[in-house]
Amino acid sequence: MRGVVRLGGRAAKVKLRIQSRNQHAASNVEVTDVLFQPGSAVSGWLPHVAELPWSAGIVPPEGADEMNDRIDELQLQVDQQQSYLNRIMAPAQVWRGDSSGNNPFVTTSWDSDFGWISWVDVASLPGAGDVGFWFPFDAALATAARPYGWSMQVFTQGLAGVGSLRPRVDYMNGATVTGSNAELSLTAWPDWSYRVEHDFILPASRAARPAFVLVGKAAGATGRIGLTRPKLGTKSERSQ
Repeated sequence: MRGVVRLGGRAAKVKLRIQSRNQHAASNVEVTDVLFQPGSAVSGWLPHVAELPWSAGIVPPEGADEMNDRIDELQLQVDQQQSYLNRIMAPAQVWRGDSSGNNPFVTTSWDSDFGWISWVDVASLPGAGDVGFWFPFDAALATAARPYGWSMQVFTQGLAGVGSLRPRVDYMNGATVTGSNAELSLTAWPDWSYRVEHDFILPASRAARPAFVLVGKAAGATGRIGLTRPKLGTKSERSQ
């Protein structure tokens, strides 16, 4: 059971009433203990009511003001740690299906080595045939042809019923795919990790969009495919 007690200032006395509803006639409810969580964030510290300075008739040895200062300091530390966690709790961009109906089958998880990984539940994808996914890209078009490079990591877990895997980069003219390059055909091993790296020339007046295709998916395909955030950018020529 959870509840929230909001106080505008220091309270001299707090009365707590607990009500049990829809109780069976032969049952008995007994409240043995009550715990309070101070502050607005869940810190995992649940002090007993006897430890709180504003509990009726209870004053800690160091005094109420000192105890309040310690609680405020604890809350500040919790808030600071939460600000760090918020940076990695939700990815800003994830892989998306060519068909929006496939988006519910893409979930994300954080990995300390690879960052956010978009996991595709192959068994839940409807139908058969080629299934495509793409990563959100910078829609700004390149005004001149230029060398590009990109890389990503592909993982498979318990994969079966897929002919091959093809990471690639699409040439986008606005919202229209006008071509592709850097297409790599990977053997669909059941459990494997692929490091994909490729350099290519992006044509003029085009934008680069990373894409990924499951080729020849069978109706009974199973397993998961993990796709990391692709790294995409211009390359500089060099002579050796």
